This record gives sequence, C-alpha cells and structure tokens, in this order.
Amino acid sequence: MGNHKVIRTFVAICLDEGIRDRISEAQEHAKKLASNVKWVQPGNFHVTLKFLGDVTPGKLAVVQSAVDQAASGITAFDLNISGMGVFPTPRRPRVIWVGVKEGCQQLVDLAGSIEEAMAREGFEKEQKPFRSHITIGRVRESKPTPGLVEGLPEIDSEDIGVQRVDRITIMESVLRSGGPIYTPLSVHKLA
Repeated sequence: MGNHKVIRTFVAICLDEGIRDRISEAQEHAKKLASNVKWVQPGNFHVTLKFLGDVTPGKLAVVQSAVDQAASGITAFDLNISGMGVFPTPRRPRVIWVGVKEGCQQLVDLAGSIEEAMAREGFEKEQKPFRSHITIGRVRESKPTPGLVEGLPEIDSEDIGVQRVDRITIMESVLRSGGPIYTPLSVHKLA
C-alpha cells in the first residue's frame, strides 16, 4: 500500500489586506470582552464557501475543474462587510463572526453553485443552510462568556468596508497547534 497523502481543502473568498486590517481592529476590541477565545489570525480571515475536507491529489484536478465551471457562471459582485455576532446562539456562543450586509444573496448563489458542483463530484451536501460570515474567533469552552455578546454591539463594526468578489480560491488547511496555515492551491475567476 502506498502512502496516500490527503489535502485538507476548502473553497473560500480571500479578503483584501485593507479589509483584513479593519476586521482586525474590530477583533482587537472584541478580545477585551472574553478570555476563553481562540482568535483567528488576521491573515486567515476569509469567507468559507464550502469545506471539502480531505481531498486526494488525484481528485484535486476534478475539484478545480468543477469550481472553475461553477465560478464562471456567477458574475463578480461586492460584499459590504459590517456588524458582529455569534453562532449558534447568544446563550451558547461558539463562533464570533463579522457579517455581510450587502451582497448576501450573491454570496448565497455563489455558495449554492459551488455546493451543487461539489455534490456532482461526490462530496456530501451541507445539512445546514449557508450563512455568510467571517470567523474571527472560536470560544474554547462552553463555559459562560459574560460580557461577550452584550459587548459586541458596542464595537464599531458597522461599515468595515467593501470587498470586491471577482475570484474564489481553493485553499489547503494544515492544522497546527498555533493555528491553521492556509495555502492557496488555485484561483478561479468569476464571470
């Protein structure tokens, strides 16, 4: 039996440096609200369109072709990045996120196109509906985080900026104790 390397893969919208900087400023304020949070490195801020999991190098070309086809059917658009919140509920926050105010429907359409393309290639469909967001932190334990949810609306996170979405990226994710390392594998232009 040969050594079958797999690549932990996801499809994402990478964010411009200026947008990542503005999100990072909001994140710095959020850090004062809770201590039991693993914060995402600003260089890793992105919008996940589809998590694929482990993909063999042989299957990667098929994925790239399918993503290319899905992307070419969607017209480029703008995302207005604004606001902060938590998933799944304010009583049990697990993920702290920055949101998308305008461009949500285009984002849902793009994610749906990717979802369908990946399903045709044998990837399992998501059970939950797509929710546009940029993860900035993950709550470590499910112990209460008093002040976190109450404090988020106080942070000036309205109008973080506009991100032009004219391409999507297939990313590799290597898990490390200091946080994941993301490496672009291929870039796919929208129409």
